[in-house]
Amino acid sequence: MPRASALFYELMRSIRRLFSLIASVVVACAAQAQVTWRTDSLMNTWAVKQRMAEVGTNLGRGVVRAVDTENLYEDLRREAPGIPVFADSNVVLYADLYGEPLREHFRVLLGVSQVYFPMIEKELERQGLPEALKHLPMALSAMNTMAGSTNGRGGLWMLTYPVALRYGLSVTGDLDERHDDVKSTLAASRYLNDLHARYNDWGLAVMAFACGPANVTRAQQRTGGATDYRSLYPHFTEGEQEVLPLLMAFIHLTANASTFGLEPIEVMPWEPTDTLIATAELHLHTLAQVLQVPQVRLQANNPTRCAGFIPAGAAFHLPRLMGERFLALRDSIPKVQVALAQMQNTPTTITNENLVSVIVEKSIRYRVRSGDNLSNIAARHRVTVKQLKAWNNLRSDRINAGRTLLIKVKKRELVKPSEPEPQLPEDESPVNQLPSPPVEDRARQEVSPAPAFVSYTVQSGDSLYGIARRFPGITAQRLMEVNGITAAIHPGQELKIPRP
Repeated sequence: MPRASALFYELMRSIRRLFSLIASVVVACAAQAQVTWRTDSLMNTWAVKQRMAEVGTNLGRGVVRAVDTENLYEDLRREAPGIPVFADSNVVLYADLYGEPLREHFRVLLGVSQVYFPMIEKELERQGLPEALKHLPMALSAMNTMAGSTNGRGGLWMLTYPVALRYGLSVTGDLDERHDDVKSTLAASRYLNDLHARYNDWGLAVMAFACGPANVTRAQQRTGGATDYRSLYPHFTEGEQEVLPLLMAFIHLTANASTFGLEPIEVMPWEPTDTLIATAELHLHTLAQVLQVPQVRLQANNPTRCAGFIPAGAAFHLPRLMGERFLALRDSIPKVQVALAQMQNTPTTITNENLVSVIVEKSIRYRVRSGDNLSNIAARHRVTVKQLKAWNNLRSDRINAGRTLLIKVKKRELVKPSEPEPQLPEDESPVNQLPSPPVEDRARQEVSPAPAFVSYTVQSGDSLYGIARRFPGITAQRLMEVNGITAAIHPGQELKIPRP
């Protein structure tokens, strides 16, 4: 009898362990659908990469404790006095995600936040705003002054172009003061104050700041005039729905960091620098070549110089003790700059008459959204489901939101005659093929002029100014006007380049 009892208890323990494992898998799968580009971007900044290289051997050590979300709503009310809070399933998912699978991301975010919090708290106090609002840039940009989004927001507070101009920030083709931590904080605090005066409610003011007043109005119309976080935010656009649950999760994790074993990884988001004045226009890639330092480091030291160059007469920053080296090599910079410009411009001297139109294959990456399936993704890109599955090694038609798919597309481009049109496998066709036009339409196409634009895919390290330099007669300002964008661009983005 005792032996049977022992076997029974051992069986019950095994069942409990199995259920615990299943629950962990469910949480992990749900977390994969959560949006993490903000902290991903922070982890790829120059300062964080250098710091993580130093502490890499200690990662994963320490006590890991489960995130307590049993009384989350009541905890948040205590942890964020002065602003409305909510605690739905998305808040719990983000708290679990950054409390365990992405705990190192949050530890870095916490370390960077400790640097910015004193400055932000001082300005919030000066404006008479709730101190809990200091967590807002954690959810907006992951405290990354270099952050930018596909919808045109940028900087620590992810301000839009119109808001930045309204509150006195300069946003031009070569300068973007939204990436100045102090100036953007001054502008953001004034904007928050004005939004609160407009809505007379901190919940609506925070939502309008994070997602735009127009989105708040549309969400209210869809919900019959609701005014609380939880009812409104699911009705925002997909790219902004995650800001508010992220804010709630980060407030809770920050308040309980020591309890959950989330000790901050100390990161200084900037380094000591020498300040100099440019006597002539300087390009960051030229400075990087001459001073033998990574261009990304120079960009981190000059975050507002979004076009990658310093105008004559403007101040710029170099890593501490590198100012003397710059002064010693200053005379060689113009020669290097001219040589690099010639190398970049050489391929663009070919005239349209010397080019031929061919179909080329390119690979793009597509992030699966909620509600997507392989059929509509394939139809959107004019490929087949079979091809999607082959390119991404998929064994079934099921696909999770948040996954990135490789898609091969065909585009018509102008190339030098010596470059033959690529021969593609027969089993790949038709891919991205449009229906053949009628005979009379083809006749018109044969005599029609060349298209007014060419397409360019933004590469890692590109800036609008650098792209414009490759196309004679084109300026960064012209590219912004034609594409309806600001100077903040991202790899993979398609730009229209006007023909001269």
